[in-house]
Amino acid sequence: MSEREVDALVLGRQDNVGYSTGMARLWTSGTRPFGAGCVLMAETQQTHLLSSWDAGIPEHVPFDDLYPITWNPEIMASSMAAIGGLSTARRIGVDACSPGFIRAAARFAPGSQIVPCDDLMASVRAIKLVEEIELVRSACRVVWSGVEAVLDRPDAPTPIANALVAMAALGATIPSSEPVVRSEGDTTVVDLGAMVDLYEGGVGGRFVDGRREHAPALVDACRDGATHEDLAQSSTGPWLVRGLGMGYETPVIDAQRGQGLTLMAGMVLSVTDGDHRDVVAVTSGEPDVLSTPPYPAGRLVGSGA
Repeated sequence: MSEREVDALVLGRQDNVGYSTGMARLWTSGTRPFGAGCVLMAETQQTHLLSSWDAGIPEHVPFDDLYPITWNPEIMASSMAAIGGLSTARRIGVDACSPGFIRAAARFAPGSQIVPCDDLMASVRAIKLVEEIELVRSACRVVWSGVEAVLDRPDAPTPIANALVAMAALGATIPSSEPVVRSEGDTTVVDLGAMVDLYEGGVGGRFVDGRREHAPALVDACRDGATHEDLAQSSTGPWLVRGLGMGYETPVIDAQRGQGLTLMAGMVLSVTDGDHRDVVAVTSGEPDVLSTPPYPAGRLVGSGA
């Protein structure tokens, strides 16, 4: 914020709110496409949150720093004006905006300049903290429970439902991508993703007799300094390398996009090549595959293995 000379950040996207506060918002029906989900003040170092109650609110945010849900610009302006320092902020950064918020801002901070900061949030979130990497690894373990549920009963009439039930039992709140399960002779193709504790996990592959086919070279190519050309040369089918954390993030690299981008240590990526998907953390050495099966090497998946 100091580098951008931004005095306040008003964030509305759930992923940015979750990253900045650790809060999974509740009771937000009607607050899309943009609601001021949280306000971060540079001067006071305080966080103010959109919430009608304090359930699930981080301990460092007192009840007095919560403000209610509204689409009325006058009520919104009144809530915002009560936040110390916001009315005198010179520059207010936003990750999205709406006509209602612009009208409210003209009331609570008439002298402020509203500036886009979605790129700021994307760049900050691109390099993951150690704790975030472990949350992604845990989410991948939950996804493997869904894979195992599919392979336990590959001929079940509703294999996707079995996967969702298994993942829900371990805390997956919502699928992060459309579940894929299909049979091709003796091969079962599975691709699952889920959100767990705000972070995404994902696994995909072709399974024969409970064994997943080997990872393609693209997974190992995701190293510090790798370029679009490096990734393209390692791919064997339709491919996508994209940022992963609290959902779909930057960078986004495939055959048509991402020329000129370079991978950096600290990034966490969803790596898809054909039917195979793994999640990797880019390190200073070999990539750390976060979606490694949570079983001993060589153990079969499914069928009571």
